[in-house]
Amino acid sequence: MKIIAIDIGNSSINIGFFTEESLVIQKIKTIPLLPFSEYAEMMNEFVAKENIDKMPEGIIISSVVPGHTEAIKKACSTLSKKEPVILAHKMNTGIDYQIEEPEKLGTDRIAAAAGACDLFGAPVAVIDFGTATTLNFIGSGNKYKGGAIMPGLELMRKSLFSDTAQLPAVTLSKPLSPMGKDTAECIRSGIVYGTAGAVERIISEAEKAEGENFKIVVTGGNADLIAPFLRKVDHIEPALTLKGLRFIYSLSDRRNA
Repeated sequence: MKIIAIDIGNSSINIGFFTEESLVIQKIKTIPLLPFSEYAEMMNEFVAKENIDKMPEGIIISSVVPGHTEAIKKACSTLSKKEPVILAHKMNTGIDYQIEEPEKLGTDRIAAAAGACDLFGAPVAVIDFGTATTLNFIGSGNKYKGGAIMPGLELMRKSLFSDTAQLPAVTLSKPLSPMGKDTAECIRSGIVYGTAGAVERIISEAEKAEGENFKIVVTGGNADLIAPFLRKVDHIEPALTLKGLRFIYSLSDRRNA
């Protein structure tokens, strides 16, 4: 199915161009918000450069940045005559929500959960190491049980620098040891090992509470950095949210066929 899946996140806008054989991804920084014409120009230039079919079968958008949604939606009109589908929890996603106020669940988390169930099957835990680190637990029968949210690695790094008097700004990278030998390495160790430990504890407690063993799927911009520090990782899928959007669109497409 040739579609465009767009994930508007807090740090970046990821645009997935799905062909019958492949996925090509364009990344645009979320900040600053641009006029729709500039997004349209960037998308069309990317399509031309990558030799992508300019008339997809459809477009689906997930957005956790409401102020950007309309501009991206309008930009899409230059790529397809079809009105883009805006993901919402009430759509057929293949997920049965077992939580209060599912309408407040981020659509990126919905798409990632749907993608994980489609690709790997439930029960599954999806950990997204993005701007925030989010955990999502989907039990047997694709029942969304709940999750957890904590600051992402980059937010931790920025906070330690901006909210303290003497701690330096460091780059995020693999710590050399859990016991740092200088301040920069201490910060890296605390952020990476600390995040890994917190994630593992949450997973362990969730498995005890639910009586299920979850497959562990990691995604997000820092997935490759943090995955080696987790004791169990079943799958690393960088494009999980985009693939989840494609799956959700296919459900909608079949219903309307």
